[in-house]
Amino acid sequence: MCHLLLVLPLVSLILFSLLPLEEAATLYSFVLLFCAILYWLIWKDMHRPVTTGVEGMIGAVGQVIQNGKRTHKVFVKGEIWDAICDEALSVGESVEVIGLKRMELAVRKRLRCQTQATSGREGTRR
Repeated sequence: MCHLLLVLPLVSLILFSLLPLEEAATLYSFVLLFCAILYWLIWKDMHRPVTTGVEGMIGAVGQVIQNGKRTHKVFVKGEIWDAICDEALSVGESVEVIGLKRMELAVRKRLRCQTQATSGREGTRR
């Protein structure tokens, strides 16, 4: 079905053999306009950033809620995850997800300037 949309401008050339030139050109221009808008929407949709799955977790910001010996508990996207970090983390600190290893998030400390810029933007949205 989706391939029919791609060949629609070519199939619409049949109009020129069935209708007078002016009417066929007018209808064909509407078909081309429709296809151009449709192709643009499809292209835009296919190039959206990933928001689900493992790929959607990368770059997400969370907060440390509990420290452990090897792992930490972090709150990211409404869920509590086990996380590992090479740096020392403290409770309440902001972290950024850099990867996922099995069911543990690999995180790193978030810079203060990034945190302030994010909270500043959130305050202006309201």
